[in-house]
Amino acid sequence: MDIVSVSTYAMDVMMNVDRLPGEDGFAVVTNNTYLPGGSGTNVMVQASRLGASTGFMGLLGSDTLGDDIIKSLKAEGMDTSRVLRKEGGISLHTDIVVDSEGKKFILLNMGDSFLAYDPKDVDKDYISNAKVYYTDLLPYGAALEGLKAAKEAGLKTGFNMQVDLYTMNGFGASKDDVLGSLKYVDLFAPCRSGLYQICGTEDLDECLGYVRKHFKGTLLVTLGSKGAVAFDENDRRYECAARNVKAVDTTGAGDSFMGAMLYTYLLGGMELGKAMEFATVCSAITCQGLGARSTPTKAQVEAVLSQAF
Repeated sequence: MDIVSVSTYAMDVMMNVDRLPGEDGFAVVTNNTYLPGGSGTNVMVQASRLGASTGFMGLLGSDTLGDDIIKSLKAEGMDTSRVLRKEGGISLHTDIVVDSEGKKFILLNMGDSFLAYDPKDVDKDYISNAKVYYTDLLPYGAALEGLKAAKEAGLKTGFNMQVDLYTMNGFGASKDDVLGSLKYVDLFAPCRSGLYQICGTEDLDECLGYVRKHFKGTLLVTLGSKGAVAFDENDRRYECAARNVKAVDTTGAGDSFMGAMLYTYLLGGMELGKAMEFATVCSAITCQGLGARSTPTKAQVEAVLSQAF
């Protein structure tokens, strides 16, 4: 196995309505669409499409949403043999209510399974037989257990903190928890808002100085339309501009970038700058499709890279 993960999963339940209801209002659902998502599984799907053998670990409910999440991962060639099910449980999902003008609101339904994944149920032998371990540190206890096991077994490790610190706190992971985990991490890729909250500044050089008190690996920060910046273990700075494309939907662009970094940089040992360029192309292709799973194959990325920038 190339890459294994304990991280977030979800099913997005898209509900089209005739109009968004106000307080005490009423709306008619005209169509339901089920779209597999979740940042953690999106990252792993991108790595799979690039050619990595992948495996996902976690606890899902015994509901049909859980069935569909597993089917979607298997369809990508991902091993789900270490995915556990909670009898009578409800899988994490989002209800996205959208009107005819594209206006929407989103309800996160945590269910009762995702956060119930017990650290003792993490299969350390399964992890030790892989080459790379990926996590977004959620659910915290199980994800950290997997991270420790991975580092002890000599794996390369990546941690993508894909939500801000307040959201991490809501999931049970404090600032100290995040910083304490970094001693097990080779590639740390926090979202900008989360990094700024942790460090108390929006100056990237100052952020690097703060993070270096806890972390010795590669720091990677995506900057949306401004591209990405990274600092390797020797504090060499790498910058990569974003590709100029007509974006249809930016959902999952950051997940695509991270999945590509797992494949090229951590698994393949590609030079950091070249890995970032490859990941930028993945992200750009993803933005040109609808949904977080509009991620490209390796052949699609290489076709773009063979053309002039």
